[in-house]
Amino acid sequence: MKFLTDAMLGKLTRILRIFGYDTIYAEDIGHSVSDENLLEYAVKNDRIIITKDYPFFKKAGKDRCVYLSGKGVYNYLKQLKKALRLNYNFNINNARCSICNSPLKRQRDKNIIEKQVKPETLKHFTKFYQCTNSKCGKIYWKGTHIDDILEKLKKVQNSEDQLNNNK
Repeated sequence: MKFLTDAMLGKLTRILRIFGYDTIYAEDIGHSVSDENLLEYAVKNDRIIITKDYPFFKKAGKDRCVYLSGKGVYNYLKQLKKALRLNYNFNINNARCSICNSPLKRQRDKNIIEKQVKPETLKHFTKFYQCTNSKCGKIYWKGTHIDDILEKLKKVQNSEDQLNNNK
């Protein structure tokens, strides 16, 4: 599944990329791109649109678009899991660059990345991955932020399970 996220969903875009979902952000296409251009891009590139813009959702249609309601990135992730049966199991080998959406590649030579990473990080982590886009080249590792995201997702899921059990 490939996605195109509306301009108001930057944080969601980054998290979907971390979980390995090929996700283009509207701002990646251009600043203030029209709904018509976003829809055209999605159709041409076989992408599902994710939006909070209800009129745009109605124009794009249920087959091409997912409408998110409410607030909060974890609320949105929960809605996407339900609507599209998304899986949020983290595997850094499948992750994409949270900045530019390019695939990551294992960087085995720490000397290549030592100027891009803090010395403390180099001491505490052994596996590093680098964005394959030469214009980006961002460095990644499985740090505590991933555990934080997974923990928050688990809490959202547990609270929903409790609500369903109380019905």
